Amino acid sequence: MSSPRASVPIPWATAALIACAACSSRPEPANVAAPPARAPRVWNYEIEADLHAEQLRVQAQLPPGVPATLGVDRFAHPFLRDLELKTPRGWRPIAPTGAEWRVPECREHGCELRYRYRLAQAAAQIDRFEFAGVRGGVTLAPPSTWLIHPRDYAGADRYRFRVTTAQADGFASGVFPSARGDGSREGPAELLFQAPYSGFAAFRQEQLPVPGGVIELSVGQSGAPLALTPEALRSGLREAATLVSDYFGRFPVRHLAVIVVPNEGSEMFGMQLGNGGASILLFMGRGVQDVTPRKDWVLVHEMFHLGFPSVIRRHVWLAEGLATYQEPLVRARAGLIDKRQLWAEFLRGMPKGLPGPADAGLDGNRSWGRTYWGGALFCLLADLAIRSQSQQRWSLDDAMRGILAAGGDTAVRWTMLETLAAGDRAIGASTLEDLYREHADRAVAVDLPALFRRLGVRLEGQQVVFDDDAEWAPIRRALTARPPPPGALTARPPRYGAQLGLAEPGVPKSPL
Repeated sequence: MSSPRASVPIPWATAALIACAACSSRPEPANVAAPPARAPRVWNYEIEADLHAEQLRVQAQLPPGVPATLGVDRFAHPFLRDLELKTPRGWRPIAPTGAEWRVPECREHGCELRYRYRLAQAAAQIDRFEFAGVRGGVTLAPPSTWLIHPRDYAGADRYRFRVTTAQADGFASGVFPSARGDGSREGPAELLFQAPYSGFAAFRQEQLPVPGGVIELSVGQSGAPLALTPEALRSGLREAATLVSDYFGRFPVRHLAVIVVPNEGSEMFGMQLGNGGASILLFMGRGVQDVTPRKDWVLVHEMFHLGFPSVIRRHVWLAEGLATYQEPLVRARAGLIDKRQLWAEFLRGMPKGLPGPADAGLDGNRSWGRTYWGGALFCLLADLAIRSQSQQRWSLDDAMRGILAAGGDTAVRWTMLETLAAGDRAIGASTLEDLYREHADRAVAVDLPALFRRLGVRLEGQQVVFDDDAEWAPIRRALTARPPPPGALTARPPRYGAQLGLAEPGVPKSPL
């Protein structure tokens, strides 16, 4: 998402901090037979975009049983025009009621609709790319902006759409391609309200195979060319994907859309969004010349988000904290950055995550420092607790891999407790849930100087100094040690709850 290094978030980055939550389904009692599974209904859309995507013509087919009240994203309704319902006697206009359209026929019999969407006008007037806006010649607008759909839907239906543009390679989206192979894209209908990033532009598009998946790369071609060559961009993406794949054991998602939006300047910022797909926006300065993980952290940070479920804004500190914590660790393990560089970053960054006088817990705190570095500090505490209590048999890495193995990638919405429980199951303890309950709602004063002394690391001026006689020096070294080769960990020791002889999985709370 947005930069953990910056002292303040970039103005448009707050939208990327908004994600979604999933509701746990209540299991049926053991003596009650589950109802027969119903095949998900599919909402079908065909979209034709004219030159420059100034206007979209949309045909929609909604199956029987969908809610009768339809709408689009917040701010987006004034630009949906001429909605019509197909009847045996021809097309009948449907007038809006405020920001909604009521079509009882959709619920009763299913319906076929058509309308126009004035996307260029929406982009100019809304000018918020998470709804509709133009950045670097790319019109950014998710499908929820221009696909009319049932409001507040929760269920098993799916939506499927296909976009045809007046120019080749004119559309990009992080919504997963459907299995139909006809260019359509498809996702869970209950996640349409915050579908992945999508955009219309003159793109240069290509497919980049990565371990266990593919990156669909779309580079906006408006304005002056980027200094970064196509091959340099491909190289940076592949290297970042390899680091993340090595960490998780595979690339976290089967398909990733990377949409490059040219900007002025010589910096790059990234933002990631899942919910039924996987997408990364790269706001690329035209002067950027190297995006490899040896030189830049952004690609690795954003790709780490792919291996974690989408969560609500209240809990986004954990998603951002994980990426802030993991990204420099994997680069140090690979020898791309020096270990002293990593610890200098942690020594300077972790204090920014401590609670201020008016702060409560991590949940719901919207400050930059608490979101990124407060989340990273939580991850450091969790990692140290797991490693110290398991005699280094297990780590936070194992918990994160367990979340992904349980199906928790960015394309799904999970609650915080579902997510933490999956991580704790992987290590056979309740470390993450215990630590979360400690830090969620109240400010916790972590003694960072004492923590770093136990790790045997300190700053003397601008120089990082290590103390290899410190109590946790072996843990500090293990954090940045090169991982074993693939297959070396096929036989793992018992989970550490059993190692400690605990009747119930559990560990002490914070290390300090």
